[in-house]
This record gives sequence, C-alpha cells and structure tokens, in this order.
Amino acid sequence: MDKKITDFIVTEFKIGKWKLAPIDLLLLIFAPVFATMLRVSVQSYYACPNRKAYMVLSDGLKIATGCFDVLLAIVVALFVFELTGHKIKAFLAYAITLLLPVLAAGSAMWGMGDSIFVFFAVLSLLLLVKGKGNCAVVCYGVSLFLSRYAFFLLPVFAIAFMQKKTKLVTYLVPLCGAWFRNGIVSNDGKLSFPVFEAERILSIMRGENLISYNWPNLYQIIGPDKFVTEYSLVAKSIAAVVMLVVVVLVLQKGEELVKDKWVSLSLLLAMVFPFFMPQMDERCGLLADVLALIFVMKFTDMYYVCVIHVLISYIAYSAYFRGESVIPLSYVAFVMMFLIVVMIRFVMNGKRFSIGFKEKEN
Repeated sequence: MDKKITDFIVTEFKIGKWKLAPIDLLLLIFAPVFATMLRVSVQSYYACPNRKAYMVLSDGLKIATGCFDVLLAIVVALFVFELTGHKIKAFLAYAITLLLPVLAAGSAMWGMGDSIFVFFAVLSLLLLVKGKGNCAVVCYGVSLFLSRYAFFLLPVFAIAFMQKKTKLVTYLVPLCGAWFRNGIVSNDGKLSFPVFEAERILSIMRGENLISYNWPNLYQIIGPDKFVTEYSLVAKSIAAVVMLVVVVLVLQKGEELVKDKWVSLSLLLAMVFPFFMPQMDERCGLLADVLALIFVMKFTDMYYVCVIHVLISYIAYSAYFRGESVIPLSYVAFVMMFLIVVMIRFVMNGKRFSIGFKEKEN
C-alpha cells in the first residue's frame, strides 16, 4: 500500500506543456497557503506610519500586494524554467519567492504595493528574453509608472533598442508612465493614487531629510545626513554617467545579449544604482533580491549572491522597524560593494567567484 501511494504521488501526468506529479501540485498549492499564513500572522502589526489615512490605504494595498506576490512567484518560476529548462528549479524558485522574508514583510507590514512594480519589471525582462521586445517595453512602462525603482532597468531597454529588439514607438509607454507618475507625485496628494499616497505619507513621517534611508550604500559610509543637497545633485549625475557607460560598454563588445546575460546585467544594475543614487530607502533592494534568485538558479555555484543580498535587504528592513540597525550600515555597505564587484567581473568577463566547502581527507 505504501509503495502504491509513493508511486502515485511521484508519477507525472501531462498537463499542457508541463509534466506534473501530485507531489508537484502539492508544492504549488501549499506554498501560497504557508506564505499567506506567514503574512496574516503579522498583518495586524502596523509598524509603518501610524496615521488613519495610512490605515485606510494599507488594508487594501496589503491584499493587492499579497495577490501580486503569488503572480510574481509564478513569473519567477516561468523565468527560471525558460533559462534552465529544469522543472524542479522552477518549482523551488516559485516557493522561495513566496517565502522571501523581504517580500513577506512587504505585503504584511509595509503595504506599499512593492511586489506590483517588481512583477511588471520581471515580466518585462521575461518577455524580452523570449523575444517579445515590444510587449516587454509596455510592461516596463507600467512598472516605471508604479515605482521609481524600475528606473534601474532603463539601460537594459536602451540596449535592447540599440540591438533592434524593440521598436521606438513602444517607448512612448515608459515615457508616459514616468511623466504621469511625476505629475501625480508632484501634486502632494491632490491627485490620489493608493501606491503614491502611501509613499507620500511615509515620506512625511520620516521627518529628517537624508541622502540614504537605511539602505547600505555609499552614503552610509560617508554619512547619510552630510551635504544632502550637494551630494544629491552629484549622485544623480553619477547615475546618468553610469547608465551611459553601461550601454556603451555592452555595445562596444559587439555581442548580442542572450537569455542569461539579460538577467545578470539586470541584476548588476539593480545593485549598482541603489549604491550611488540619493534618497534610496529600505525597499529599493527588492527587485535585486528577486533577480538574484533567478540568477542563482541558472548559476548555482554563485548561490551566495542571492543569500547575501537577501540578508542585506532584511537588515535594511529591520533597521526601519527597529529604529536602528543591528549591524552598522556602513559595514554592510562594504559587503554590498563586494557583491557589486563580483557581479561586474561576471558580467564583463564571465569570471566567477565561487564559495564552496571541501571534505577533509583523513
């Protein structure tokens, strides 16, 4: 009887293009169940701005964010399967995405709709990898409308245009997305949009104007409250130069980017820009967390990139909720710098920095 049950749960049945066993279906069903239980267990903890206006917004945003957590996990699984052709890796990526501590905290505690913009950003990259460049640009435009952090991927789509993978007319969508976002945000709540309104309330409650809000970057090393106006102007110029340099270097190499190259380049950009851009906060690392998970499912020997970056994001989150960081953020910034150097070497030369364990010989 036991053997019959075991044979049944591992026997694969063809469902569309996929071959799925009952044990696979259990993973697909119970991963979101456990993820929901995790989020509900802390849903009543309002560590974000204690304002009535925020409370009204947050309940709806938390539900919407939780739904997009599941959609994001599905897109991540499809992305991993596209890169690796490995079903188990795709299922693992699906489950891990749902249980990422920063993603769970985003929907259960922040209620800022972060996974919504990440969903459209990752979907845009998946479409780009699959050769559907015009649809990818449209999805990217939606992501750019929802969050300024989607700006990190702008060089990717500039390169895609230069390599004739997209049409110029489609870039009206991200242009309009950025324009509408700027118009709504600059009205200080007069034009209400839930995600932007929650962001506005959070900004008001921060109080002090800093050049970095708990994200371990260059400004945590030199001091987040030092020369805020001056450094902000310089940092924006640096970001523009970095964007231009990345595009020029990729085009100079003359090689067409393949599937995994799009992912590794996107991950590098999602790490680099928060390190140099001003006014980055605790939530700016979420896109890199998800991209790092996709990346290491393809390059498993670089697993530490994902592990360390998720830990860094968690440290940044905890610094907000605790009021201070357990580890000085200036120290964590040097670890972030190490990850950036590792990814630069990989993207430019394909050189890997591997961390492994050797069995001691007797």
